[in-house]
Parts: sequence; structure tokens; C-alpha cells
Amino acid sequence: MLEIVFNESAAGSLKCGIGRGIECGGVTAIALLHEDGHPATEEEREAARKELAEREARDRRKRAQAIPLDGSPADILAFSAAFSVGPLTDDRPDCLGEKRLETLSLLTGCYPADAADAASEMLTHARKNLETLLRRVRQGEGVRVWCSQSPDEQCGLYWLAAQLAAAKRTPEVTLVTLPAFEERRDGVVVRRTSFGEVAPEEWGRLAQNSVPLPKNYLLGLSSRWAQLQAENAPLRAVVNGQLVSVPEDFYDPFLLRELDALPDEFREAKLIGLTMGKYQLGVSDGWYAYRIGQFIQNGRLFPLTKPEEGCPTYHRILRKA
Repeated sequence: MLEIVFNESAAGSLKCGIGRGIECGGVTAIALLHEDGHPATEEEREAARKELAEREARDRRKRAQAIPLDGSPADILAFSAAFSVGPLTDDRPDCLGEKRLETLSLLTGCYPADAADAASEMLTHARKNLETLLRRVRQGEGVRVWCSQSPDEQCGLYWLAAQLAAAKRTPEVTLVTLPAFEERRDGVVVRRTSFGEVAPEEWGRLAQNSVPLPKNYLLGLSSRWAQLQAENAPLRAVVNGQLVSVPEDFYDPFLLRELDALPDEFREAKLIGLTMGKYQLGVSDGWYAYRIGQFIQNGRLFPLTKPEEGCPTYHRILRKA
């Protein structure tokens, strides 16, 4: 069975979680720094080390208790094309042409050192994965789609239905949705906005909630995608559970609400972090950085500093007009 996800974070986590065992690797580091710049005390460092050890032990227990998910990393196909942003008219019927490259470049533009290569790589990856998807579907393989209520993942689902319809292929498709919230054993309630936030040990459990999608439902998604293409709005958002076309400034009120509460001089990264953390709209930092750039062009904000070399463009201090 093919596993379809709509961002690279989800693909990476799923690759660790699929197969016979849960595999996680890497290095964990702790950075402690007070706002006034003075270093952490030994007591603070010891408390942080203890917290890290407890977290790692908890993660090991979770992996040991995880429900296995059958499959292979080779079955995972990611489409990180950010279809909720930018025009849907393109030089390719699959919407993976030059216009999509421009949109991906805009969203990765806040990372100047890697923007051009990252956008091109994401588009190339999506094109290759689409070829693989259609080839394996023709061979009779089924498809499992992992889709949250985030705009990009919802758009990905509709786009996927359109590609299957265009290829005149109707494989068995099952859908796994992301719960609105979950309560952990320790009583903490966890909310996630996309499958990119799912840990490797959680995929097998979530897969138990998969449901088959009727062919007529998939055709309905395909038809709705054609309508969204015809509307060709600059953004698509999930409003009351429905995927709809919206104007470019749709998310601005959330930025402006947080902006009003900040002092006259502030860190741009803080404004983006507050907006993303408080509202959890499934919108990327790249889009918020782009809109703040528009505020600067319109004279609402002024940059006081420049970001250090290699840092995101929003690592700077801004001043209100």
C-alpha cells in the first residue's frame, strides 16, 4: 500500500515508524540562555539535564509500546507542494509547473541561503513521486492518505483526487485523519495541526482509524479542485471545515492582533511565533514572513536591524510606524 503525506516532516517521521520496528536516531542538545544574556546556573543546567533524561526515557517507553505499522519506507510518497498558497493555473495540468516553483520560492524566501535549492528540490520530488504514484496505482496498489485539517494537507487531498481522476484510475483509497486533540496518559492534552507533528511511534495507532473513501466521494473532491483552480485565488483556507478560496490578506488580522500587543520595537520572530502558536491555523512561517514583508513595504513597519548571515530573514528587530 502506498502511503501519501503532504509534507517532508511527516514523511521523515513515517519512515522511522513504518516496518518492523520504530527507529529514531539523532543528537539532542539543550540551549539555556536568559533574556539579559547571562548564562544559566549549574542548578538550571542540572534541572534541564534531568528533564531531558526523563523525556528520553518516556520516548523509549512509547516506542516499546507502539502499535506496529506494516510497510516499507519505499511506499511513502510526499507531496510538499504547498497547494494552499499561490495560483493554481500553471503550464502543467498537475499544477507542478513554473507557477508552483514561484510559490515555493516565495515560501522558502525567508531562508535566503537555501531558498532556491529548497524550492526546486521540493518541486522535483513532487513530480517524481507523482510518476511513482500513477505507475504503482496502474499496477493495482491501494493508497492510504494521511490528511489533517491544515490547508496544505486538505488541498493535497483534493489535488490527489484530481490526479487519480485525470489518470482514469480509481484505486482503493483509505483516509486517516488527525484527531482534533488527544489526552496523554499523564493528563496533558495535545493538539496538532498537521501530520508533520506526529511522532514515529504514533502512526500505527492512528492507522487504526482509517476509513475507505467511496469512488464518488473522490470524484467530488476532484470536481471541487477544478472549481478552486477556476477561482485561482491567492490562498485557500479551511473555514468551518470547508476548503475555500480566500484573499491574500485573509490571515492578516491574526498577525495584526498580536502586533498590537507588542511594544513599539520587537523581534519579528516573536510576532511570527506568537501567531503560529496561539492560533494554530496550519500556516507556515514563510507565509507570515511574506505578509510582514508587505507590511514593511506599505510603511506599517520599519526594520531596525538586519538578520545575521545564514539566519532567516525574520531574525531582525522591527519598529511600528
